[in-house]
Order: sequence, then C-alpha cells, then structure tokens
Amino acid sequence: METIHSQDNTQTYIARHVLTICLSLILGSLLMLSACTMPGGNQKVNKIRLSIQNTLPIPRKNVPIVLTGVQLRKVNPDFSFKAYSVTTKIAQREVMIPAQADDLDYDGEPDQLCFLLSLEAEETKEISILYEPTTKLTFTLDFNKQTRAAILPELNAVAAMESNLIAYLLEPNGAFIAYGKKRVELFSMDAMFQYELDPQRPLSPELRQHFESNDISLSQKIQMIQIEVQKPDQRWVVRDIENQENYFIRKSYDSEVSNLGQETQTDGQLNVVKSIGLSLNALLDLETTEMVALNPREGLIGCGGIALWHKGKAEMIPLPVEGDYVRILADGAIRSVVQRIVPEWEINGETRRLTSTTFIYGENPWIEHYVHIDGNLPTGYAILTGIPHLKGTYKEDREQGWIWSWGTDLSGIDTLGVALIVPAGRAPDNTRMPENTDLLPVILTPDTDGRLNYRTLVIWGGGIDGIETEAEFVQYVQDTTTTLKIPPHIKFLPKEE
Repeated sequence: METIHSQDNTQTYIARHVLTICLSLILGSLLMLSACTMPGGNQKVNKIRLSIQNTLPIPRKNVPIVLTGVQLRKVNPDFSFKAYSVTTKIAQREVMIPAQADDLDYDGEPDQLCFLLSLEAEETKEISILYEPTTKLTFTLDFNKQTRAAILPELNAVAAMESNLIAYLLEPNGAFIAYGKKRVELFSMDAMFQYELDPQRPLSPELRQHFESNDISLSQKIQMIQIEVQKPDQRWVVRDIENQENYFIRKSYDSEVSNLGQETQTDGQLNVVKSIGLSLNALLDLETTEMVALNPREGLIGCGGIALWHKGKAEMIPLPVEGDYVRILADGAIRSVVQRIVPEWEINGETRRLTSTTFIYGENPWIEHYVHIDGNLPTGYAILTGIPHLKGTYKEDREQGWIWSWGTDLSGIDTLGVALIVPAGRAPDNTRMPENTDLLPVILTPDTDGRLNYRTLVIWGGGIDGIETEAEFVQYVQDTTTTLKIPPHIKFLPKEE
C-alpha cells in the first residue's frame, strides 16, 4: 500500500509540473501575442480590455477590483476562467498582475475575478484580461500568497483568516479577535540614502549594495523595482515585482541637547523591515511573540464581530455555538473568504437562516463583513457590532458612517487604531446600549432583503503598516471612508482591430 501511495504521489508531482509548464506556455504565448504586432499576421489574442479610473484627488493603494463572470461574458461570450492572466503596462512593458478566480456561490465553478490595483490621484490605468477559451484543463498561476483562511480546531475558534498585515480568529459566539504581526527587522543604513528613494529614479548601485550585503537579491531589471513614498521624508516601500517581495523603510530620529539645554531632532537611520508573512500557525504556540492579540478573547463582539441585539431589553445575545457550519470560499494569494452559516437560528420563537461572510485582502489592514438574514429579523431586533474602546480617544460620525478609537495595544507599548465603517446611506441606528467601557457599539438594521455590510480596520504600531500619530490615523480613516463611498470607475473598452 505504501508503494502504491508513493507511486501516486510521484505521478501527481510530475503531473503538476507538466501542467505548470503547459500553463506557462499558454500564458506566455498570450502575453507575447498581446505585446507584439506582426505585419500581415493573423494571430488572434483573446482579450478583454478595460480602463480603471480613480476619480478622487487622493491616491488609492491596493484597491480590490472584482469582476464577475457575468460581466466578462457580456463583453466576450467565450470568456473562460480555465486559463487567464491580468496585465497592465509598466514602463511600456506588459506586466502580469496577480489575480485569482473564486467560486463564491459554491457551485463548483469560478464566478468572480479579483486583483489589486494601485492608482495615483485621478489616474487611469488600462487593464487587459487575456484568456484561452479552448483549453480542456483548468490552470492556475502561483503568486506570492498574501492571504490565508483556515480551520484550526486547536484554537477553539470557528475559523481563522489573515493577510500579510493582520490576522483574525472568528469565535463561536460571533466575536472577532484581531492579531498584529510583528515586523522583521532586516538592516539599517545611513539616512543620507533617503534621497535615493525616488520613484522617478532607479536604485543606485550603492543602495543596492546595502541590500546585497544583507543577503537580499533584488531584481536586476530596472522596471521590476518600484519605489512608493508612503509618507514624504519618513516612510517608503521598495517593491521587487519580479521576486514578489516588499521592503518597508522607515526613518528614525535622534535627539541632541545643546549646552543651553535645548533639544533638537536630527536624522537617525533608515530602518529596513519586512512582514513576517502568513503566520496563522504561530498561534498554535501559546508562547509565540510573532503574533500579538490586540483585543481580549473574553466577551462578545471583539473587533467587528456580531451579536443579536434586543432593542426593548437593550440586551446582546451571542450567536448559537452549535448547529452552524463553516465554508472556506477562497484561500488565495489576493484574498481569502470565510462563510459561516447558522441554518436554524431561533429568535423569539421564530426561525431564521444567518449567513455571515468575511473577506480579507492582501496589503490591506481592513476586512469586509457581509451579513444576510433569510426572512429578515423579527420586529424589535437588530444586529450589533462594534470595536474596542482603547481608552485613548474615540469619535463617531453618523453622517459619514464611521466610528474610530485610538490608543495603545494591550501591553500599552505600541500605538493602535481601530475603526468601523458602514457604506453610504447605511447610518447606524440611534438605539444605544448601556455604557460599556470596553466596547464602542454600532447597531445596524438589515435592509429589506435582510442584508447589511461594513468594514473594520486595525492598524498596529508594531507591524509594518503602523501609524504613529492620532492625526495620521484619523486622516487614514477619512480617506478610506471616501474611497469606500466612491469606488474607481470601471469602463470596458472596444475590441482592438
């Protein structure tokens, strides 16, 4: 029996490599045909073109772009998810964008295409979706995985999910527990090199040497290295597109005291760090220092979880801990999706079906929640969510639909900002629960179809995306709220002649 399994494993291994080679040939051919124009040639490239425009005067970073199979087949009826790639032009070269196809309706066939796109203020980018409709097999490309969803019974949780920035445990009672990921310190260099971190210029040999002397090999292709300024004169990101690695650079400061006792701030060093990456399994080690709980596991709601709210009694009712089931709808490089279903939810003598679906995206500090109650809620009930009250500062704006809290993590060492944002036109209810020093509640009533959705975000000072001041965090929440209300404009373009 062991020999049979060994042979099967060997055959499977060989088959996967053969399929990978075939996919590379297919997609490589598509890219070459797309990039080249041959006079007199009659090669036909199966392509869907679209423009994506940022209509706002602020940049958007790593925006999830989601297109349905229905949309794509309206443009090209023969579109297929079996073999595809998404590309855009960088420095006049066609470059592949990591993308994934997901089966969100759980019928065994992909129905959505998702990729991340960064846009400068009022920038428009043209995207091409190349595909091969005649292949009989389904191919997928392996990109640098930035998200994960898993069921880990050892954690006594319904499920767990993470991006490269943040992780969550989904508790049986409906609470969400956020975990920060400690950044990995790589090396430091003199602050004089900040002037080399110019998006309009290639990396200098001297700056490359700092990376190489610390056993980091950057792509030698100039166009494959991108520099992003996160905060002028303070924070940068060096993106190695070819090797699918991101390096985060922060400037530290020193203080000097003059003979007169006056303190002045001087440039210190440039500190280069990276994310610890996907690390859910670290939570299995009770003594791990890589993952840091950002809110207590005790109690309801946590950070963006849900409970039933009885308006008359002003009472929170946890989700039932038995009779539910969980689906991992997506576990991909770009996003992961967890769905929890309570098929028979007893509410005041009536039975409802609850479906709670949570999305997490790579390179983003927020998660998105979609809640559906089949048949809607009985009169007098609503859904309660919320965020931790961090004992620092908090503010709520019902018109814009957000609430945020700023302070420090449970250790009191690193900064922490949390926020909850609801879409335009879905302001929280006026109903208030009794004062609770640990929770800033948000009470939402589903629409006429029994649906509601919201986002929660967590930014921790000990991670790679940490924000140092309350003012920066408030601006981030405001910008995120604005971009949520006004998504990029997507336009399908005519076929090329």
